[in-house]
Amino acid sequence: MIRLLIFAALAAIGAAHAAAIGFTVDTLSAPRASGGVNRFPKLIEKGNAAKAINLFLHSIELRAKPGGVAKDAFASLPAPTAALDYTVGANTARLLSIRIDYRNLDRLAHPQARGWTFDAASGQPITQSDLFSPEGYGRLRQRVATERVKRINEVLQAARAKPADEDLAETAALYEDCLDTVRGDTLTDDQLFVGSDSLALEHGDCASAEYLQYDRLRPLRVELKLADLAADLNDYGRCLLLGAGSSPCVNKVKEGPQPGTYGGSIGKRPVTVVFERRYDGDRISGSYVLDRRYHRIEGRTQRDGKAKLYETGTTLDDLLCEFTLFTKADGSIDGTWRSLAENQLQPLALKPLR
Repeated sequence: MIRLLIFAALAAIGAAHAAAIGFTVDTLSAPRASGGVNRFPKLIEKGNAAKAINLFLHSIELRAKPGGVAKDAFASLPAPTAALDYTVGANTARLLSIRIDYRNLDRLAHPQARGWTFDAASGQPITQSDLFSPEGYGRLRQRVATERVKRINEVLQAARAKPADEDLAETAALYEDCLDTVRGDTLTDDQLFVGSDSLALEHGDCASAEYLQYDRLRPLRVELKLADLAADLNDYGRCLLLGAGSSPCVNKVKEGPQPGTYGGSIGKRPVTVVFERRYDGDRISGSYVLDRRYHRIEGRTQRDGKAKLYETGTTLDDLLCEFTLFTKADGSIDGTWRSLAENQLQPLALKPLR
């Protein structure tokens, strides 16, 4: 009980301390082909943290490096994207949280959203696994799964009460198939949205594209008060979310390339690399800008800690270049870049853009 009271006090003090506004967020906007306006965030500060966040968001969401002209920012949007907008969930001296809402042409009636949370001091993207202790993360998974299963069971009970309702029967069948996935959700693929006093986790669709109309509970959002999570957070999580401890907040260094923005060189040429997201523990995707050109890369981190990433042409078998990367204890990266088409091999050096 005393421990919980201490955490509650820390949460109250930290919330007030962390409430100071962090970045100034400007809006890039341009007319949509289908009508309306696309909107996208751009931080206007000059520091490396703001630059790192801008590069990261533009790389992932717009498939381009940040440009000076607003109308050009949306020129490389992925083809299915019909609409794009954003909201700022939290913007403090310690973290920035942004929600990106988008609609694709093949599912206009079913909007989607991605959540991005950044350490304001480093510009480093943060996931839910960065914020919680191992035991606390287990409790978080249990709380979220319990709430979601409760909602699904309510739908199943309603369906049993109305056996003649065909739409409700389709919904029930969909959620019966999804129950095991929800119960065992590791939350690593859930979208994280951080607000001023709460965080929310949204689950991916239970339905495939042709059955989305029956996925009535999507996105299975569970919202939790930050103060109630204080005992489950690790020191880094309490520092970022509750303002506990001195700033800047310090996260543990992990093995292999970590999501974020890096600057450095390939040979004598400057390069910017964005590592976007890790999948299944070892797969990683990203992009790089070299000679003012934007390139996509995909690859894996191997058991010895070495990472191999490739740029491909029109097919996955059409390999254009290869990155071989070794991450050092301070988070910087050494390695080589090889042009397969020209058979060039050059040294590569990268540092987190902070």
